[in-house]
Amino acid sequence: MYCLDGPHRAGLVTAGVRLKVLAPGSTAVPDAVRPVASAGQGGGGPLTLQQWAERREDDFGRACSALMAAASESPGTAAQDDGGGGWLADFLKQLPLLAAGALLTLGGQASERLSAERRQFRQQLGGDESAYRTAVHDYLAAYETDERAEHTAVRAARTALAGTLNRVPGPRARREAARAAADTLPLAQPLRGDRDGYLLDTEGRVEYAEEQRSAMEDRLRLISELNRSKLYWSWRTVRDRITRRDTAGAAV
Repeated sequence: MYCLDGPHRAGLVTAGVRLKVLAPGSTAVPDAVRPVASAGQGGGGPLTLQQWAERREDDFGRACSALMAAASESPGTAAQDDGGGGWLADFLKQLPLLAAGALLTLGGQASERLSAERRQFRQQLGGDESAYRTAVHDYLAAYETDERAEHTAVRAARTALAGTLNRVPGPRARREAARAAADTLPLAQPLRGDRDGYLLDTEGRVEYAEEQRSAMEDRLRLISELNRSKLYWSWRTVRDRITRRDTAGAAV
């Protein structure tokens, strides 16, 4: 990656500090940067540049785009005036630079739009997850005293969360993990008043409810893993593909 190449690391850190996504004092040598606090995330550090790229994709993308734009506008890339050819020759000499600048502008706009969409999606996923957790806790508290407790709110919150999980974008390993989480969310149906052929008293319902709470929290912890970096999920996708290929070969 251009911005993480050795010659460009110092410029990347400088761009990050000027954009106020890195705290002053961040350095490329030694490799130690301190991200500033942002919405939904505290500050941190020191981190390596690679860790910063993985944990703060949006901030890293802004600094990297600024670095590449600055490089494209460097005077060293301009053609020297040879005293002839007129305005047309000068224009043709500058045309590649103008085109590169336009592409970088469009790329920066697309990157910002995608970053905004990712932030919005993460917020929606977090909101749906919180609504589901609240509905489950309320239902289970009521179930402990009344086996006929109303389950409608849990069903609605579970459906909303499952729908959002089914829209989680790639890589493939992340999509598969999200769909598996959606399919296994607890409490698709209301709990019964009996278990294994035995009627449950209050103590039995309390124990049953606690098991469901634990199952829900375990599943929601897996959902939080979906926010890991795209680099991590790309590696998981490659690893899973190799595993499936080796398994198929062994079966043959």
